Amino acid sequence: MENQAIIVIDESEPENEITEIGEANGEASRHLQDLGPGNQSEEEEEDAHGSELDYYMDLIESRLEDRRNGSRGERRSSSVCIFPIPNTMPVINDRAEKPEIVSIGPYHRGIDPLTDFEEYKWIFLERFVSRGNSLRFYLDKMMELEGDTGCCYSRDLSSISKKDFVEMMLLDACFVVELLRHIGNGGDSSPEEEEDDPIFTRPLLIPPLIRDLLKLENQLPFFVLDFFFYWSKGERELKTLHGLAFKVFDLALPRSPDDILPFLNADAKHLLDLFHKSLLPPKRVMKTDRPRPADQPMQCVTLLMSSGIKFKSRTSGCFLDINYKNRELQIPSITINDFTSTVLINCVAWEQCHEESSSYFIDYISFMNCLIHQSSDVAFLCSDGIISEFSQDYHYVTTLFKELAKSSGFKVRDCYLSEEIREIEAYYSSNWATLKRVYFSTPWSFISLFSAFVLILLTMVQTIMSVWSYQRQFG
Repeated sequence: MENQAIIVIDESEPENEITEIGEANGEASRHLQDLGPGNQSEEEEEDAHGSELDYYMDLIESRLEDRRNGSRGERRSSSVCIFPIPNTMPVINDRAEKPEIVSIGPYHRGIDPLTDFEEYKWIFLERFVSRGNSLRFYLDKMMELEGDTGCCYSRDLSSISKKDFVEMMLLDACFVVELLRHIGNGGDSSPEEEEDDPIFTRPLLIPPLIRDLLKLENQLPFFVLDFFFYWSKGERELKTLHGLAFKVFDLALPRSPDDILPFLNADAKHLLDLFHKSLLPPKRVMKTDRPRPADQPMQCVTLLMSSGIKFKSRTSGCFLDINYKNRELQIPSITINDFTSTVLINCVAWEQCHEESSSYFIDYISFMNCLIHQSSDVAFLCSDGIISEFSQDYHYVTTLFKELAKSSGFKVRDCYLSEEIREIEAYYSSNWATLKRVYFSTPWSFISLFSAFVLILLTMVQTIMSVWSYQRQFG
């Protein structure tokens, strides 16, 4: 009876690959030993080699076929949209990168102290299911979405069984949708439920919960959330999940309805992507017929102000919408607090990880880092209302932009602010700007220049009077 090898391919156990190859080598070796080293003809050696080659071919083709089937854990690059924070990014504010209250999705599952909030997810699940469709209906749909959902995560999820993965996604998706409803609608619990309400009995939890919904490592695919929202939506609710999400995020970063309106049906990968899209400035067209800015960093606030450039706070629903005109740099006001720190860090991480994403936040961070070299630059921006007085201290603001810019490659020639940078550089290099920077940057330099001018004038007058007196005396 011929020896047969049974190949068990298990994606959840990477060690099996090594075991299978080892068994293949052993099987081939035993086959060669059976032939006997002294009895092998050239034809027998060729047959043995061909048999070994066929064995490996069958093994590899079987594994390739499994990967073509697209099982969970095998991710297509086009569908991956949820990443860990890149290792290249320095740890600036751990609270802005990692979940503070609740773990959503697989990346921080089961990590203390986030497990303390897990029991509240079941409360939200009960409220969610009470809105209409049965738990069995949602579980069945989540099982159908399981494969596509797993493909959205860049990390290997083979250590999580299919049962645990489906349960986690069902629980987390229902929690996120119900949490958005709960916060956005100001709480719709019955009087009995309000006594045990985990959110409104502790209102201080709301800000960190909103921040947790916008962390890259704490995301769920938007199509999963949208599905659960659609099938549980009431008649009086907002029509889209987008509108509900913006209503909640508006509590942390208020904006006018006109700023949000274009994004109420936007195509989004997850909640962070939706919020990221809504903050981007209007599209800008690069002017190729004009000289582009040099590649060296732009000057800081102190030097630009001493050269005659004014800074002004600009009213805009997007703090990336920067404009420069007539020696005036207009920058929308921003408050650097826990929420905006979370937004800046995670939006930069999202742009670095996702190939199809724009680089607006990377450009904005790099531009602000050029302006801010030290705490005194932050002080100037605060005095002009560009950085709100409710922001964190000057040192934190300086460090935030400096550290974030280190991990971001600033392409001055290709960024959305290249036209503004070109005009600023052109003025800064002009003779008038140099004159102001050297002689009029401070009151003392102006006084010294004025004194020198007066001294020269008096010397000229004295010389003229001497010549005139001499002419009168000897003329």
